[in-house]
Amino acid sequence: MSEMGVSDEKRRDFLKLASSLSAGVILSGSAATMARAQASGMAEAPPQTVEDQFDPWIELNIDNLNHNIAEVRKKIDGRPIMAVIKCNAYGHGLIEMATSMAMEGINHFAVVKMDEAENLRHHKVSGMILNLGPFSARDARTAITHDISQSVFSDAVDILNEEAGKLGRVAKVHIELDTGLGRVGVPYKMADAFVEKVAALPHIKIEGLMTAMTEDADFNPIQIARLNKVYENAKAKGIDLGIRHAASSAEVDHDPNAHLDMVRPGSALVGLEPLPNMDIKPVLSVKTRVLYIKDMEVGESIGYHQAYKVMKPMKIVTLPLGYSDGFSLKSVDNANVIIAGKKYPMIAMITANHTIIDVTGSAGINIGDIVTIIGRDGDAEITNTDYSNQTGGHAYHTANCLKPYLTRLKV
Repeated sequence: MSEMGVSDEKRRDFLKLASSLSAGVILSGSAATMARAQASGMAEAPPQTVEDQFDPWIELNIDNLNHNIAEVRKKIDGRPIMAVIKCNAYGHGLIEMATSMAMEGINHFAVVKMDEAENLRHHKVSGMILNLGPFSARDARTAITHDISQSVFSDAVDILNEEAGKLGRVAKVHIELDTGLGRVGVPYKMADAFVEKVAALPHIKIEGLMTAMTEDADFNPIQIARLNKVYENAKAKGIDLGIRHAASSAEVDHDPNAHLDMVRPGSALVGLEPLPNMDIKPVLSVKTRVLYIKDMEVGESIGYHQAYKVMKPMKIVTLPLGYSDGFSLKSVDNANVIIAGKKYPMIAMITANHTIIDVTGSAGINIGDIVTIIGRDGDAEITNTDYSNQTGGHAYHTANCLKPYLTRLKV
């Protein structure tokens, strides 16, 4: 071992990574960070802090996450939670959210991409992981190898059975019913025959029966009745369909009849939007720093093709943030940002990497000052819903569009 505690084996691994550059392989993101850290004699990259950030970053309020988990638990009478953390946990960060939730006793997770499910296993996330999305033969092997459960509703289940047989293993599945949402799922009227087919497959273990809700309070009882009828029909034939689950955040909030054996909240946990019967708090904030400050004179312009004409003397701030980071083109002339507890409007044209803020009349703003796009600074706050309403979107869209490469810091 070296003085820094890095083994010769790890150094050889790094040299292999570095030598791969000659073969045209370029390291980026976390791989590049690790390679640089190993090159400097550190086993791991040092933890990032707010002080390290200049480009846009995301802050994750873990106290608020834990509060939301507690709010959900108040509603579900001890039932297990399968946290839906699809789409990079709605932009919050797949691994960051999963590991934080696991520390609060949430053991089961649902995603919509097999790559996300595999990534959870790679980061030692245990418990049930359910892929709600499609799968290929390769994905089937991944699921079986890494003990990932798969939702099924078509003859694609035969692929899982075949691949499990080749591996001498058993594939775990949740049968998904379409009880009225109309997207995917075996139609409930045809479900009995499908259940019998799946139950007869030699390399398949049925782990659960599920449906997705329309979140229409008047229609919810019909959906649950349809699911329960399929469940009871199977039971009468000696088929165990395992765990019944249907409730998303909306049903957790106001429909105990839909809670069944397990609940599947997602947005309530990360605090995307308020709910009428739970005290849900936002987990995500988005921030950046002032990149540049300048005074503009009448007759000058900002942006390509001189699109924004300066009509009065003004002071502007440039932010290192743009649509390439996942922000809406409609931000300009609608959205505000917060600097030192005061709101200022976005102006001109948002570009791939820059956004312009009108700070005319301000005093004491300096390069490097923190700028809040979504979140709170002092008494001023811009919620995800506020920003989304201002830019013609909705909270799910805004959060999901935040690029995975943005640094995510637990605070």
